[in-house]
Amino acid sequence: MIKLIASDLDGTLLQNGSTEVSEEIFEWIRKLKKQGVIFAAASGRQYYSLRNLFGPVKDDIAYICENGALTIYQGEIIDRQEIPKELGQEIIRLIEEEDGTEALVSGTYTSYINPKSPDYEKRIHFLGNQYKVLSDLSEIGEPYIKIALYEKAGTEDNDRQKYWQEKMPEGVKVVTSGNDWLDMLFPWIHKGVGMKALSKHLGIKKEETMSFGDNYNDVEMFETSGLAVAVNTQKEGLLKRCAYSADTVAGFLKDYFPDL
Repeated sequence: MIKLIASDLDGTLLQNGSTEVSEEIFEWIRKLKKQGVIFAAASGRQYYSLRNLFGPVKDDIAYICENGALTIYQGEIIDRQEIPKELGQEIIRLIEEEDGTEALVSGTYTSYINPKSPDYEKRIHFLGNQYKVLSDLSEIGEPYIKIALYEKAGTEDNDRQKYWQEKMPEGVKVVTSGNDWLDMLFPWIHKGVGMKALSKHLGIKKEETMSFGDNYNDVEMFETSGLAVAVNTQKEGLLKRCAYSADTVAGFLKDYFPDL
């Protein structure tokens, strides 16, 4: 029996440019909760941004935030991973030196930016992040848990993932996270870490878990789930890592739980 369901957001729950979680998903979360099934939002986004998106059910779900660097359930931090300061500062420097590229550095509850353009701060505000503007990102006074870069010109159609992968220090994996974002992944930080931590905390076995995703930053979550589902907006090659595919999360849940 499935007891924990985790889903990515951008490209998975939020498709075709959507910026709001549908009421249909909120209804599914409520139905699942009545059956003792916990829903987790698993995303590269910040905790407060995710809570804003899931407003009507924000206290009913778990959160695997910042690509697995921070896992929270019922207001309690279940797991938190950190990036070594020296490595983090090297990555931030590389991003800040590039024209047209902005850095987003996440602490536990606050994101930090040093905007080159006013449009970038507007973008961060639109995402619902809790953030601070600094004149020097080396002044961040807490551990880094995630580093991402933003390019207004887009990252998916001009091979920017490959470009940045070649620039990053050894061991750092660069993955797309939406049309204009790239996330830096580290071997010890990924959504699978959050999935494992949450499952352990709740006493749920791997075979009792399900996950949905569409991108390469969902791979480790798929690998730590009993049942993995790729939505049909998935990146090339992702489907082979999953048992199922689906047009939408709600559509798959309807078929999987026909009595709810």
